[in-house]
Parts: sequence; C-alpha cells; structure tokens
Amino acid sequence: MKAYRAAKEFGFVNARIRGQLARSLKIGTYERLLRSKDYAEFIAALMTTHYGPAISAATPGKLPSPEALAMILATHYSDVNHKLTRSLSGKVRDFAEAYSLVFLTEGLKTVIRGMHVGLKRNEILSFVVPVSPVQAELFARLVKKENVEKLIEDIPILDLKIALLTRLPVYVELESPVPFEIALEEWYLRKVMESLDAFPDEYKQRIIQLLENRVDLRNTVMMLRALVLGLNRRMIGVSMVRFTEDSWTYVDAIRWRTSWADVLMQLKKTRHTAIAAQLSRIYGKTNDLAEIELAVKDYLAQQIKKQLAGYPFHLGTVIGFFNLKYLEMRNVISIAVGVEKGEPASIIRQMITIW
Repeated sequence: MKAYRAAKEFGFVNARIRGQLARSLKIGTYERLLRSKDYAEFIAALMTTHYGPAISAATPGKLPSPEALAMILATHYSDVNHKLTRSLSGKVRDFAEAYSLVFLTEGLKTVIRGMHVGLKRNEILSFVVPVSPVQAELFARLVKKENVEKLIEDIPILDLKIALLTRLPVYVELESPVPFEIALEEWYLRKVMESLDAFPDEYKQRIIQLLENRVDLRNTVMMLRALVLGLNRRMIGVSMVRFTEDSWTYVDAIRWRTSWADVLMQLKKTRHTAIAAQLSRIYGKTNDLAEIELAVKDYLAQQIKKQLAGYPFHLGTVIGFFNLKYLEMRNVISIAVGVEKGEPASIIRQMITIW
C-alpha cells in the first residue's frame, strides 16, 4: 500500500526526471569539449548536445561569448526546472520550490563577496550564474548598490533581509562577508525544513541526511581553512553553519582542534568515515585545501546520484535532478571559460565535477 501511494505521488515526476537525465552529458562528451582546440570548436561540439537548440535560438548564426553562454544555459536550466516544478502539486511542489532556493542563496553569496572585495559590477556578474531571468534581474540590480548594507536593504524577501541585517554588526566588526554567507545558508536550510513538515518521517530523514552531509563537510572544510589561515576563535565561531542537533554536536567536536589531522579524526567518528579517510589521504599527500574541496564536491555529487538509484519514488529523486542538472550547467560554463582562456584540458578537468 505504501509503495502504491509513493508511486502515485512521485510516478510522473520520476518518469520526467529519468527522461531528462538520460540526455545528460556523458564522459566522452565532456572529454570532447575539454579537448577543443579553441572556443569556436568548443561551441561547435556543444551544439551537437541537447544544449544546441537553446544556443541556436538565443544566438542564431553567432558565436556566444562565455558570459552570454552562461546566461543561455542558466535560462535553459530555469525553463527545465520551472516546467518540472509546475508539473508537481501540493506539498511536493512546495518542497521543490524551497529546495531550489539554494541557487538564489549561492548567487547572493557571490554578489556580497564580490562587492566586499571591491570588484566591478561586470566582474561580479561574471561569477554569478542565475537560474532564471528574475534572478538575473535581481543580481544586476543589487550590484549597483553603494555598499553591502544598501544591497541587503534592497533584497525583496523580508525574512531573508532580516536574517542578513542581524549579521551586519559582526560583518563590520570582522570586516568579512562570512557572517552573511552563514546567514544565507541557515535561512535556506530553514526554508527546506519548513517544506518538509508536511511529509512523513521516512521522507524527512532522507532529505535531512543529505543536507547534514553537505553541512558537516562544509564545516569541515571551513575548519581546515581556518587552521591554514590562522583564524581566531571568534572568526571560527561565526563561520560554522548551525543545522540539526547532530551536526552542531560535530561542530563542537572540531571547533577547538588545532591540526587538520585532529579535525579529520573527528569526522571519522561520524557516519562520514569513508570520506574522512579519503580526505586524510589527500591532505596528507598534497597539503592542498583545493584538492580537499574538489574531493568533497565529487563525494556530494555521488551521494546525490545515489538518490536516483534503487527504489524510485521519493523526494530524493527531485533533489537528485536539481543538483545534477545544475552541476552539469556549471561544468559546461567552467569548460567554456577555460577553453576561451586557453587553459589546458588537465587544468580545466580539475575544476569540474563529473558524476
């Protein structure tokens, strides 16, 4: 009976998602894009994929710049995402809309960070990948503000604006955008948790565990970065994301550690034992935090991919699609920028996440 209800509730979206993912770029296609001798060849290769019609419609007969391509792909993603979400109903649709807020918060982090370090408007926007025309308009408007405080005051979402304004004194004290980034992350997590209230515990726990994975590993990377940079305890304290009781217990276990080995040893004591061992090997060998961040991104992508395997009717199917489709879009944009700048394939390959 439970299986029947799940199939009835998620059967349509399951079929839609699996149909979309069947068109995803394969490793062979990525390699062809990576090995393009120049940007024109890259675009020609990309035109043979499912992105071809969207590019042709937006720039008929022209070679789009990397910036224009980013907007084309973002609009394409938005269209696919919008159509999928609109095909849902009730609490499942509410959840999908809440989960999609991650792309808004990531864009706001980039805008605030860029303004804080004094980047020009066009430079900031070149690092932002909006997933809809509405987001693109919002980001374009925000980068025109005089300072970060004015930017926050112009955010049209009241509870998000309040969450950011409460961190303004800490931002001024520490002269760092990190408190704002934490506020954005915690606001997003609250929105997702609120959308889960209507679901049974078995559905909730699946999603909560995925979010805890992200939060725990994000806090781990933050603590490792703090040790490298020699950040003080005050800065470390305001740089950790607060989520569930379990994730906050883990933060308490790592925030006073004084070496990377101690931090990763605490991670091994959680359910993240396998990735902890991998990170220990990588950092012990390379002493390179960038390698740790790439390994974490790859691990989280694989965890998301697992949501699309096995029993097919659950909320993880929705999460899996949104994330993997977004990763593909970011991968293509990263390759486009790298090829256009003449970076070797070996370097660009390190900056993408192939799932």
